[in-house]
Amino acid sequence: MFQEKTKRKPGVLNRYFGEELDTTIFYLIIALTVPFVVLGAFWPDLLGSLCATAVGVVFKVFQSTYLLGVTGILLFCLALAISPFGKIPLGQQGEKPEFSIFSWFSMLFSAGMGIGLIFWSVAEPLVHMAAPPIGEAGTFEAARLGLELYFFHWGFHAWAVYAIVALTMAYFQFRKGEGALFSSCLIPLIGKKHAHGLAGRIVDTFAAWATIFGVVTGLGMGGMQMASGISSLLGIAGGANLTTGLILLVTFAFIITAITGVSKGIKFVANLNVMLMIALMFFFVLFGPTAYIFKILWMGLGDYMSDLPRLSFATTLFGNDAWTRDWTVFFWAFWIAWAPFVGAFIARISRGRTIREFILGVIILPPLFSFVFSAILGGTTMHLEFVQHLNVSEAINKNFAMALFETLKHLPFFHFMTGLSLILIFFFLITSCNSATYVAVRFVTKGRDVADPKASNRLIITFGMILGLLTIVFNYSGGLKGLQTATILGSVPFFIIMLMGIVALMKDLIQNELPAREPMGKVRTESE
Repeated sequence: MFQEKTKRKPGVLNRYFGEELDTTIFYLIIALTVPFVVLGAFWPDLLGSLCATAVGVVFKVFQSTYLLGVTGILLFCLALAISPFGKIPLGQQGEKPEFSIFSWFSMLFSAGMGIGLIFWSVAEPLVHMAAPPIGEAGTFEAARLGLELYFFHWGFHAWAVYAIVALTMAYFQFRKGEGALFSSCLIPLIGKKHAHGLAGRIVDTFAAWATIFGVVTGLGMGGMQMASGISSLLGIAGGANLTTGLILLVTFAFIITAITGVSKGIKFVANLNVMLMIALMFFFVLFGPTAYIFKILWMGLGDYMSDLPRLSFATTLFGNDAWTRDWTVFFWAFWIAWAPFVGAFIARISRGRTIREFILGVIILPPLFSFVFSAILGGTTMHLEFVQHLNVSEAINKNFAMALFETLKHLPFFHFMTGLSLILIFFFLITSCNSATYVAVRFVTKGRDVADPKASNRLIITFGMILGLLTIVFNYSGGLKGLQTATILGSVPFFIIMLMGIVALMKDLIQNELPAREPMGKVRTESE
């Protein structure tokens, strides 16, 4: 009777969003988010200046650490895959994967970088052509180097960052029975008391914060690209208003698919994404310069693989310190900032796969698909520039978002293919945003699904609206660049947390997963 009278009633937030909600993390995320909204809305120049200064300091201090650290992560993942630990399932013995290989690949690829491929696969080689880190600008050799650098920035290193976060979370969640939180991955290092206390809440807050701000950049970039495509297709003015309308449309769509759940909404959209990408690739192969495209693909792969060791272990690429910070260090920091939500989402869909299957699948399959896709689209643009001498680079360098549509102007069925590309961008945005929303919600609900379906939907809608409104605020305020740099700042604490997770993973594997050795001198019987 006394216990019933003294039992604490759930607070307002828990009654509305579910008793699983960790209100401390929720309030911390709001506290970290609101200042950026206020500065972006009222003092965008101040926001940009403060973030640019802070990022400059981070890059100066962490440049070598980021460059060599990400290479070390790639080597660690490959070593783990070929080791005896590679046979360990991310789950219990005999457990089967939830999703087929195609659906699994579709979801992890769509969440990881699908929209970036469409945006940069055409533009980046020509951007580097116009301002190469070394050599003469405006030449084919500069564009060739640009394609190689695109492969480097979007290849094995990027997916190794995703893989190690996803692997660590999947192992501790499905193999060890811990919660779907990165703080749970640190139990072997800091103990359950601290992992479930304030230290763990700080870790999960940084993970959720990076998730929110990381995806806003992608949503804003995708909105601008869609606005450019519609402007090109219909001959209407683009600008902030059109971009905002598209962001609202995407926000509504990804909230609906997120509410339907991973197995239904996200799986369907992810599979559709990959099929549309394949259709777009076949179009370029059939109606573009087919022989030239395959020449560019093999050339790019050869350049990338032959230069990979040199690029991987350099602390200043091409002797150009400023370029290294602006591009390679930026990309490594960006992948780290995206790793909490992409890694957590990949972990969620990877239960039942072995460590070896998981690592090789994540590190090899998406990059290879990316290389083929970028060589097909980027190779077509290079053909227009250097063989047909159509000077498409001038328009692309003025507006990167126009890169794909500027290329499509010179191919058949412009209107139809532009419409198809817009649909593809739209669905990629949905996949990235609803996977980020799902993960952010898990970070604030102690790694558990909310039992009350209505409370769960309220939480998904709330975080979805936060993503959409943040993107709109920075779209109008001109602070999107500042938000990009804020995302990079968010990578610093999580980079440290990620390295701690690697140590915790190896500690648990060595202590608990090494096969027991038989006593010396024991003779096996024939039946054994």
